[in-house]
Amino acid sequence: MSYLDGKTIKEAANWMDAIKSDPKNKSMSPWHYVNFEKGSAIAIMPSDNILFVLDKTIKELKNKQNITKDEIKIRLLYLFHLIGDLHQPLHVGYSSDKDGNTYQLNYKGNGTNLHSFWDSGIIKDRNITLQDCLNVKQYSPAEFKALQKTDVVAWAVDSRSFLDGVYNTGSKINDSYGDKNSPII
Repeated sequence: MSYLDGKTIKEAANWMDAIKSDPKNKSMSPWHYVNFEKGSAIAIMPSDNILFVLDKTIKELKNKQNITKDEIKIRLLYLFHLIGDLHQPLHVGYSSDKDGNTYQLNYKGNGTNLHSFWDSGIIKDRNITLQDCLNVKQYSPAEFKALQKTDVVAWAVDSRSFLDGVYNTGSKINDSYGDKNSPII
C-alpha cells in the first residue's frame, strides 16, 4: 500500500503501541479502549475513546481528498491498530478492573494480568502468526461483501460478546484456557 511508505501489515498494526511510550503521544492513550458497565448499551460517545476515534478516522478517510498524503498515512496507521484493539474483547471492557489490567493471573508459574495475556500472552504461547490469522477462513463473495460494512458499534458489540468467556477463569489458568480462547484471537 503506497500510503504506508513500505510498512508491512505487522508494522502498521503495531505502530501505535510502538509510539505510545513517547510523552508527546500520551494524548492517544485513551484511543485504545472504551469502557461500558456490564449490561449497558454500546454507543459512540464524543470523547477520546476507540469508538469515537475509529468512526472519525473512517469518515476522514472516506473524504481523503480533503487531507494530505501524510495525514492519510497516519489515519491508516490508526485504523490498522485500533481495529485490532477493538477486536480484542478487553479493549471494550470494564473500568472497574481497567480492562483486565488489574485482574492478576498466574500461567505456567508466571504472573501476568488478564489484559496482557489476551494482548500477547496467548499469541506468544500458541505461536500465532499473522499468516495464521490471514488463513483462518476463506470467505465467499457474499461474506466478504458483508465484512466490508463499516460499523464500529457492531464490531464493539461482537468483541464484547466474548467477555463472559474471557473472565471465566480464576487467578491460576492452564492450557485449556488458551486452547479455548486462541480461536477468538
